[in-house]
Amino acid sequence: MLSIRSVAVGLFGAGVFTAGCVAAPDAEPVETAELSMRRNVVPIGVNGLNPNDFWAPANRVAFQALGGAALAGAGGVLVATPLLATAGGKSVLDYTVRCALSSDQVVHAPNGDEYYGEFGFAPEWTGRALNPSEQRWVSACIFQHLNGSGEHVEILLEGKHAALECSPDEEELADFVIQDATMYGNAFLPGPIAGYACIEADLSGVLSGLSLSCPLDTNLLTLTRLCGHVPTCGIAFLGLCDLVCAHDADGDSTCHTLPLVGPLLGPLLGPSYSETIRTELRDSDLLPLYGSCGLL
Repeated sequence: MLSIRSVAVGLFGAGVFTAGCVAAPDAEPVETAELSMRRNVVPIGVNGLNPNDFWAPANRVAFQALGGAALAGAGGVLVATPLLATAGGKSVLDYTVRCALSSDQVVHAPNGDEYYGEFGFAPEWTGRALNPSEQRWVSACIFQHLNGSGEHVEILLEGKHAALECSPDEEELADFVIQDATMYGNAFLPGPIAGYACIEADLSGVLSGLSLSCPLDTNLLTLTRLCGHVPTCGIAFLGLCDLVCAHDADGDSTCHTLPLVGPLLGPLLGPSYSETIRTELRDSDLLPLYGSCGLL
């Protein structure tokens, strides 16, 4: 697991995702409702999933149904899903496939459109339903790619999963110096809350140094990124990660779902998640992502 610590005060950026530490082979990009993205060096990605698309009730129901069976049938043809009926649904499906499948996997819509894997949090989904841990990893990956600001920036994904194992010497990763946010949950389960988000002390410190109003606005800024202006958003913001997560020697987190009770007491009072993904950002991406914090 890569853990890049901030060595200088910088500015924070938003999320992107990739998988692995070697360049993926070039391929034709999949056009989504937001943008056409080429695959990069994992685990770096570009966040651009519109919250309006992901939290739309019809798309949410269709997304949840996907996890209960194999993603594809014979010949790699996607199962029938209402997500294929609209541009927004196709975008949700595109990000889902990128998070779940590996870079050497591709599935096809009935009309021949191709959806490429990227990170590989659930590569066996093509042949069977997702297990609970895979559901959590895919969900955390998708949450990190939600972007309601409209400013699509790159993010470095970190966590205790083989898909995120990288050497700290990788040149492409050196510019990611600000620890951003940790996200976790399970968007495949029914209910009003699908996921949880907390911000790292790095981000809070950098924002505090830039504007006294920013720490007070951090919850709104984070929810804007994840929810946009969707009233049915299923994310709960829990404040500082140090208050809800315990970290191992590699910096990987196990987080719970109750704020302000601490990483020791929290697991006794509610469920805990070891399938957590933290992002790190380039300093130059802070202003585009948090412009509404009075920084521009």
